[in-house]
Amino acid sequence: MADILSQEEIDALLNALSSGELSVEEIKEEEEGKKIKEYDFRRPSKFSKEQIRVFDMVHENFARSLSNYLSGKLRTFVNVNIASVDQITFGEFLRSVPSPSFIVVFSASELHGNTILEINPEIVYTIVDRLLGGPGTSGRLNRSPTDIEMSVMKKEVNVILNLLSGAWEHIFSFTPTVESIETNAQFVQIAPQSEMSLLVTLFVSVGNVEAFMNVCWLSSTLEPFAERLSTQAWFVKKGEVKTEEKRKLEESLESVFVELVAELGRSTLTLRDFLHLEEGDVIRLDTKRDEDVVVRIQGKPRFFGRMGKFKGYKAVKVSRVIHPEELEKEGWQ
Repeated sequence: MADILSQEEIDALLNALSSGELSVEEIKEEEEGKKIKEYDFRRPSKFSKEQIRVFDMVHENFARSLSNYLSGKLRTFVNVNIASVDQITFGEFLRSVPSPSFIVVFSASELHGNTILEINPEIVYTIVDRLLGGPGTSGRLNRSPTDIEMSVMKKEVNVILNLLSGAWEHIFSFTPTVESIETNAQFVQIAPQSEMSLLVTLFVSVGNVEAFMNVCWLSSTLEPFAERLSTQAWFVKKGEVKTEEKRKLEESLESVFVELVAELGRSTLTLRDFLHLEEGDVIRLDTKRDEDVVVRIQGKPRFFGRMGKFKGYKAVKVSRVIHPEELEKEGWQ
């Protein structure tokens, strides 16, 4: 869309033309120059600026969730921020991955194809060291992870992927599954090297250790739901998710069991009286026979009720709700 000139700019342009400071030929040359745009057919742009903006917002949520999780899990300050979101070929990504590295290939039944999560070994060894009780200063270890380190990291990878899918819920819900974990990028041949991909680079700092984490999304994986990668769909879907989450939460709460106790009354005994209790002794309660009993939910007084029987079972009939003012007046806990 062409720029809209203000009235002052139009007047200035007409004055320049009339005074000879600016010629029509110069304007035409400038316009023709603007129409020319370089395009590399070997690196076609698969994603618009708006789609990349949505990608940035999604992974901002992922970075925030990952920071909170790792900070609590490792009991140290962990900061995760987006460093860049770039369109590159899959081959360029593979060539940029150091060797050895920690490369997780994951998929989902809702997605077409695989996606890659690559974590720098410095971050991997720092996480493992913290989880196993160390200070988290593993140093620069130029080796592949051991079987024990791999086993420890597999559990953390599952959590990280769940956080990633949680960040995508506003756009597209999927359940990630780990396909394989590699240490050499040459063994990760999940797509042609010429295929375009969207590379999200995250800067991760764990204590004094700083390194990068990458999520590589192939264009073939994202194409089925590319139309949802818009800011409008982001905010509309975000509201729908909140409503859906609220409904699921209500359904979950409705199936939770709570303890309900109808309290006949209370009494206070000395330890001497308690030790001398025998069969047939009567304990006097602080309530009368015709008074309502207190019904407690999870130990908290909530209702007054009457004791009786219903279909052969002992029961209590709720007579009224206990108001908060009564709780304070009676000093109930």
